[in-house]
Amino acid sequence: MKNEKFRKWFLIGAFFVTVMAVYSPMVATQFYHEISGAPIAIDGKMDLSDCDPYHEIFMDGQWEFYWEQFIVSNPGQKLKTAYIANVPDNWSNYNIDGESLPAGGYGSFRLILNNLSYSDEIVLYIPEFGGAYRVYIDRHLVAKSGTATMNMNRIFTTPQADLYPTILSPSPTHEVVIEMATTRFSGLYIVPILCDYHQTWLEIHTCGSIRLILFGVALFAFVSLMSMYLFSFRHKIHTFWMPLLILFILIRMMLTTQFYSFWQPIVFFNMSFESTNELMYFVTFALKYLLIFLIQEHCGMVFSKKEKIGFLLYYIFLYIIYLIVPHAFYNQNLSILVPSLTFVLDIYLFIKVLRWRTRINKYGMITFVGETFIIIGLAVNSFYVNGKIYQNMSLTMMIFFTLFEVIMLWVYSRRMGDLYDDFTISASRLQIAGKLIAMQKEYFETLSRQMNEIREIKHDINHFTHVMLGLVEEGNLDRLRTFLDEYCEKSRIDQLPIFCEHTICNSIIGHYYLRAKEYGILFETHCSIANQTAMSDSDLCIILGNGLQNAVYACKQMDLSQPRFVKIEIMILKGQLLIKITNSYQGKLNIKDGRYISLKGDNSHGLGIRNMTKVMENYGGLLKIEHTESIFTLMAAVPEQ
Repeated sequence: MKNEKFRKWFLIGAFFVTVMAVYSPMVATQFYHEISGAPIAIDGKMDLSDCDPYHEIFMDGQWEFYWEQFIVSNPGQKLKTAYIANVPDNWSNYNIDGESLPAGGYGSFRLILNNLSYSDEIVLYIPEFGGAYRVYIDRHLVAKSGTATMNMNRIFTTPQADLYPTILSPSPTHEVVIEMATTRFSGLYIVPILCDYHQTWLEIHTCGSIRLILFGVALFAFVSLMSMYLFSFRHKIHTFWMPLLILFILIRMMLTTQFYSFWQPIVFFNMSFESTNELMYFVTFALKYLLIFLIQEHCGMVFSKKEKIGFLLYYIFLYIIYLIVPHAFYNQNLSILVPSLTFVLDIYLFIKVLRWRTRINKYGMITFVGETFIIIGLAVNSFYVNGKIYQNMSLTMMIFFTLFEVIMLWVYSRRMGDLYDDFTISASRLQIAGKLIAMQKEYFETLSRQMNEIREIKHDINHFTHVMLGLVEEGNLDRLRTFLDEYCEKSRIDQLPIFCEHTICNSIIGHYYLRAKEYGILFETHCSIANQTAMSDSDLCIILGNGLQNAVYACKQMDLSQPRFVKIEIMILKGQLLIKITNSYQGKLNIKDGRYISLKGDNSHGLGIRNMTKVMENYGGLLKIEHTESIFTLMAAVPEQ
C-alpha cells in the first residue's frame, strides 16, 4: 500500500514537473519585458539607452517590413511602402493589397537603433533560424546564412550563420537591416539578437563542442544497446522496436536546427534545411508513436491492438494534414496546434500508467522518467525553434535525449545483469535438484537396506524358532539365553525415523540426519507439514537443502569438544509456513557488503543464501538471519495463500 501511494505521487509529480519544464520558458518569454525591463521596438525604432550588448539584447517588437525587396544588396530599386510587422512573427499573418502573403518569398526588415554605444566588436544574428538571410548594421554585413535570393529556385537554407564583426560608428543612431528569403517558413519567426562578437563566438563554439559530446554519448549508448539487443534477442527479452527508437532519436538530433548544418553535407546530401522538414516531422511522429512500445515493455502496461492501430492512424492523419495543407495556412494557423496535438498520446500514456501503477515492472518507474525526458526535449525544442521562447534552449532536446539513452542503457544493463543472475540461479537450482535426487536415492537406499535385513530375519525366523523350541524342551535355559542374546545382537536395526508427511521434505531432512549422525552431531527435528504446501517442491528444496547443508557443515568444522547440534522446526502458524534452522558454529562468519559469503572454499560465494532470498521474494515471504558468538539461526516465513 505504501509503495502504491509512493508511485501515485511520484507519477503526479513527474507530470507537473514536465508541464513546468515545458511551459515555464514560454511564460518567461511572454512576460520578458515586464520581468527584465528590456526595451522593445516601436514603429521601427528601438531606444537602447543603458543597454550593454555584452549581454544579449533581444530585438523584438515592431520592425519596418519591405515585401519582395532587398533594400541593401539591391540599392538601385525604388523602395515601396514600408509596412509595420511584428518580430518574431510569420509574414503569412499579414495582408498586402488585400491578399495574404505566401509562405515562400523574400523581403527586408529594417529597425533604427537609438542611443546605442559600444566600443568593442559587435554582431547581430538570428540563432537557430531555418531561413536564408543577410544582416547589415549601418550597411555593413555582420551575419549571413544560406543563400538569400529573389529567385525562389535558388534559395538555399542552412541553420548555420557566418558572423562578421563590426565596430559601431560614434553616431547615436544605427540602422539594422535583415534581408531574408524562404521557401516555406514565411518570415522572421525567431527574434534577432544583438550581442558582443567575442562572447557570441565563444558561446557558439562551446555549444558546438557540447553537441558533439552529447551526440557521441548518444551514439555510444545506441551501439551499446544494439550489442545488448543482439546478445539477448534469442532469449526473447527485447523486441525490434528499441533499436528503431534509438535510431530515430539520433536522426532527430541530426535534424535539429542547432546540429543540422554539421550533418547537412555528410548525411543529408547537402539538402536545403527547409526541404528536410517533411523528414523531421515524420521522424518526430514515429518517435512519439514508439513510446507506446517503450511503456508496454518496460512498465508492464498492456496495449490492445485497437489502441496501437488507433494512435497509428492518428499520427498518420496529423502527418497528412502537415503534408497537404498549404504552407502559408499551416504557418498561420497550425504551426503550434499540430505539434501540440502530438502530445495527446503522452497524456494518454500518463493516465494509463497512473491507473495501472500497481502493475509497473521492475525499472518501470525509471523508464517512465526517461519517457518524460523525450517529451520535455521535443516540446521545448518545438516551442524554441518556432520563436515562442527567447532564452537559449538550443541544447535542451539533445541533453534530454542523451539522458534518456543513458537511462535506457542503465536499464538494459540491469536487465542483462538480472538475466545473468537468473542463469546463475538456474544453474544453482539444477545443482540443487541433482543433490535432491542424490538425497532421495540415499534415503530410499537406506530404507531398502533395512527392508532387506528385515526380510532376511523373517526368512530365518522359522529356523530360529525350532532351535529355541528344542532348547526349551531340553530345559537348557542357559544355552537358550545365550542364543537369544546373539540373535538380538545380530538382528538389531537402527530404524530410520519418519520426520514429516511431506515426501520431499522428509527425504531432505533424512539425508542430513544421516550426515549429522555420521559426524556425531546431535540432530533434533520438530516438523509438522502436510504433503502439499504453498511452495513448490523445488523451492522448498532450496530453502531446506541450503539451510541444512550450511548447518551441518558449520557443525562439522567445530572442535569435537564443543557441543554440536542442528535443530529444525517446520510448522504452519497464522497462515504462514515457518521454517527455522538453528545450529552451533565456531563463531566465524564471512560478511561482505551485508552479504554472507561461503566459507566452504568452493565457487558458491554465498549463492545458497542468494537463492533462498530470491525464493522468498517470489513468494512475498521473509528470510531472516540471526547469530550470536556460538549459535546461528535461519528463519523463513512464506504466506500459505
